[in-house]
Amino acid sequence: MKRRFALAALIVFVFLILIALSLGAIWYITEPVITLRGEETIETSVKEGYHEPGYSAKFRFVDITDRVEVTADLDEKKPGEYSVDYSVCFLKKTANATRTVIVTDKEPPVITLNGGDTIKVLTNSSFEDPGYSAQDDSDGDVTASVETKGIVDTYDPGTYSISYRVSDSHGNEATKVRTVIVEGEPEVKPEKVIYLTFDDGPSEAVTPEILRILKEYDVPATFFIIGYYRSEENIDLLKEMLAQGHTIGIHGYSHEYGEIYESVPVFMDNIRSLEDNIRSDLNYEPFMIRFPGGSSNTVSKDICEGIMSKLVAEVQKEGYYYTDWNVDSGDASGNGISAEQIVSSVKRGCKKNRYNIVLMHDSGAKGTTAEALPQIIEWAKEEGYTFAAMEKGGPTVHQRVAN
Repeated sequence: MKRRFALAALIVFVFLILIALSLGAIWYITEPVITLRGEETIETSVKEGYHEPGYSAKFRFVDITDRVEVTADLDEKKPGEYSVDYSVCFLKKTANATRTVIVTDKEPPVITLNGGDTIKVLTNSSFEDPGYSAQDDSDGDVTASVETKGIVDTYDPGTYSISYRVSDSHGNEATKVRTVIVEGEPEVKPEKVIYLTFDDGPSEAVTPEILRILKEYDVPATFFIIGYYRSEENIDLLKEMLAQGHTIGIHGYSHEYGEIYESVPVFMDNIRSLEDNIRSDLNYEPFMIRFPGGSSNTVSKDICEGIMSKLVAEVQKEGYYYTDWNVDSGDASGNGISAEQIVSSVKRGCKKNRYNIVLMHDSGAKGTTAEALPQIIEWAKEEGYTFAAMEKGGPTVHQRVAN
């Protein structure tokens, strides 16, 4: 009996040893397992944000999900590639898993126009942009980066567009357009105002004399210049214009009709070339142009049909004011036109209760224009006229476009 009992005890002991060895072997070869729900690589956006899809963890048949630790170096507001790390430890056994999160920014900023997308203003009134703001989901406030194009010429009734554009740091672009309608009864105009404008300069022969006369009579004016070859003498003349309080407008780098009116891009390159030189040489931002021959010229018909109609829209879209004239001095009809004829033309053309924009020239062949200038100024002052230089948002004259 004792022998049987001892044998049974031995068998039980060996069995327990085997069970213990089996359990030890199972423990030795078993690792915790972390299972990620969803994809191992997730792409999301700044706008959508990151939402954890979930996970689970087991050690054989034991649920150890509650032991999982999650660490994430993740900035949902900053595009980039991030990692979310999962780790668990059970019975001194550890397991790790990683999910890759790619945050993208595909949303453009949002531009908000103060005052609405459509505004109506009275003819001849002053116009100030009511303002705007721009917000981006990743960059925040990007209002300072908004670029605007277009002008509103309240002296010419019609419909105008101002465009607003901004990009975020990831290349997403937003645009918006405000429509401004100029209409209604004009505001009361000041009486007897003359804007003396001089085209085709500067010239060494005539421009210095005109500047001397204007300074002597304390009269401001506007000079629509052409390409000045960037010579030291011409740059000094232009600086003198600004020092005396005159304004400088763009007539064109070239005045050759056959070249500049070939196409819209060619003409825009023509004025931008001159604008770049003016900005570089004078640290001055020209804001107004005068088309060679005026916006009503017909010579451009033989070069490019309909070019002027396109250009008057394009220059305003690009943020330039343009002006023609409503008083012609007659000095463009030929060289050597007498000073008396020029004075007489200006006297006949100027009228009370309106803005008188006078066309004159200061190119080298227009010496009689300089001779006529003192008489014009003295007559105008005796008649009670005042003088002004053209300014941004100030009066303009637009002739009827014939092409």
